[in-house]
Amino acid sequence: MITNRLFLALAIISTALALSCATAKIGSEKDLRAEDREFLKPDANAEELFRVFLSSDNYVISQMKNDGTIQRVVDSEGDRYMCSEVKAIDMIDETRDGVVSILLFPDSGKVMKVRPKKSTYIMEIDKIITEDMQRWSFSFPSGVVDPTKFEIRYRVRLQKRQSDEDIMREVRENMRESQ
Repeated sequence: MITNRLFLALAIISTALALSCATAKIGSEKDLRAEDREFLKPDANAEELFRVFLSSDNYVISQMKNDGTIQRVVDSEGDRYMCSEVKAIDMIDETRDGVVSILLFPDSGKVMKVRPKKSTYIMEIDKIITEDMQRWSFSFPSGVVDPTKFEIRYRVRLQKRQSDEDIMREVRENMRESQ
């Protein structure tokens, strides 16, 4: 009886640790600029539930509020994939912020709708943000799906890593392939 309770307690604790998402990250925090660390700092007065910093090297999530009612299920492989998607468009030095509104099914907690609320005005980045949100899943420690509507603020940093000649060559190849 005691071993069953101990086993159950350990299972609950390990599950909670695995699902915890106050911050989830790919990459090194030392690579982040001061303004990015400030962006990710938890803020109870923030309008959004999560903040995400995304670049070709980093994928960092910070939860602003509702820690006890909703948590993002960790998906390291998916996070790495999203970094690789950003790497494919790393042709300029640019940082853009965007906001998406999320609606969850009230019975299952799965993503029902992803709606852009504030565009980054770079179509490729907006597409990556939408794809990223569609792969997210959530857990609800209390067993009740709450909240069912919230916002997520993204900061996406593009970093030019190739010479202009290499970029032009790649663009020309892509244009030839698409014809």
